[in-house]
Amino acid sequence: MIKLLGIFLFAIVSLNAASLNWESNYDMAVKKAKEQNKPIFVMVSSPTCPECNYMKKHVFTKDEVKNYINKNFISFQFDISDETIPKQMKFWGIPRFYFSNDGENVYNKAMGGLKTDKFITLIKESNK
Repeated sequence: MIKLLGIFLFAIVSLNAASLNWESNYDMAVKKAKEQNKPIFVMVSSPTCPECNYMKKHVFTKDEVKNYINKNFISFQFDISDETIPKQMKFWGIPRFYFSNDGENVYNKAMGGLKTDKFITLIKESNK
C-alpha cells in the first residue's frame, strides 16, 4: 500500500513539474502579474472535461508551450463551478482561455481544445 502511495505521489509531482506554473490564488496571481508587469493567462476548465485534460496532458507539457507561458504570463485556473470567476470570463463551454492585463478586462480569448501549433500562435499573439 505504501509503495502504491509513493508511486502515485511521484506521478503527481512529475505531472505538475512538467506543466505550467499555476498560481493557487487569483488575487495573488493578479498582484504578481502587476508586480512583474506580465499579463495573466486564465484557463476555465473542469476535471471531467476531455478537451481540458487533453490541453493539460498534451499541450501544456510541451517545452515550447510551458516555457513560453511560464516566462511571459502569470497563469491561473478556475474550475467552471467557481463562483468567483470574473464577470468577463463567465461564458459557457470549456476549456476557455483568457488573457488580461489587470485581472478583470479581457483583451483576448479562445475556447475549446487546441492543437499545440494553434495554441502557440494564440499565446504569442496574446503576449501584450
